[in-house]
Amino acid sequence: MKKVTLVSFVSALIFMACSNGETQIDELKEQRDSLRTEMTELTKQLTKVESKIQALDSTKTLTQVTVQEVSLSNFEHYFEVFGSVEAPENTLLSAQTAGEILSIPVKEGQRVKKGQMLLNIDAKTIRKNIDEVDNSLSLAKDVFERQERLWDKNIGSELQYLEAKNNKQSLEKRLETLEAQLSMATVQAPFSGVVDQIMPNVGEMASPGMPLIRLVNLDNIYIKADVSERHLGTVTAGTKTIIEFSQLGLTIDTAITRTGNYINPGNRTFTARVDLENKDNRIKPNLMAKLKLRDLYRDSVVVVASDLIQQTPSGESFVYVASGKRGDVEVSKRVIEIGESNSKLETLVKAGLKAGEVVVDLGARSIKEGQQVTVVEK
Repeated sequence: MKKVTLVSFVSALIFMACSNGETQIDELKEQRDSLRTEMTELTKQLTKVESKIQALDSTKTLTQVTVQEVSLSNFEHYFEVFGSVEAPENTLLSAQTAGEILSIPVKEGQRVKKGQMLLNIDAKTIRKNIDEVDNSLSLAKDVFERQERLWDKNIGSELQYLEAKNNKQSLEKRLETLEAQLSMATVQAPFSGVVDQIMPNVGEMASPGMPLIRLVNLDNIYIKADVSERHLGTVTAGTKTIIEFSQLGLTIDTAITRTGNYINPGNRTFTARVDLENKDNRIKPNLMAKLKLRDLYRDSVVVVASDLIQQTPSGESFVYVASGKRGDVEVSKRVIEIGESNSKLETLVKAGLKAGEVVVDLGARSIKEGQQVTVVEK
């Protein structure tokens, strides 16, 4: 009824203004201010009436949401780098002497022990030289011993004694050299491992430096990765690490064994090494691996799902907090300070929330500050 009165009153004023010609500006301003005051009062009354209607209306429909209670939990953050598998005992054995290859008593893929013979090269010439030197040495020793006895009795010249001694020592050294050369004709395993590759065949001629056999021990391997220098303070020996071999479908929980002490000026990285046991030999040298290195760990902190966090136009992060866990409740916007987010889609909350508070989960993006909602079960 008041609205009709106001409209009629305004219409009358306009009509009078048109009829009378000019109306004083001060009078119009006064009437305008009066109308604004009445409109404000009417708006307040309308809001109160609507609130009472909503409270009494049994057919009302509120936005349905789900909620979750904030609790304290542990928070971990990892970053990823890639590394390559290396085997410390991965050796290509080469020939140290020339000669015909007489035998190869092992096969590719065979596991051998340290010191086991892998390949034999003909050394007949060396053996003949050893026999000759051995015979000459026997005579030289006999001559020296006689000259020594005579010299002890001051019989004979010193020159004869020294010549006999020198001859014996020269032959002994020559014999040592020949025996060393003979040992080179037999290729032995420097460590226990697996014969990975055999290059020559029996009957071929070997020459010094010629590659013969690749021997690999895969029981103990390690991974080397380059890590950015910005992680120098967080990645050290003992840092928790998760290694993933996607090619093998294999994941290993381990830790950094050691880190390098040198920053590569080319890419500003340092080296991280992880030692691994590989008893089944599934992991091969030069295989690529993904390393997840933990650079942050917090115990008993507030953590929320990352998708619950929204942002204001000014860039502030916020969540909606509910006043209860079930039924019709009111929600309010809560500005929070956030930290790191991890691969589990969790975000660390530094400030703004505490354990026990209830935040809106599903439906959080369709509500607003101060709104009444209905909390339902997930």
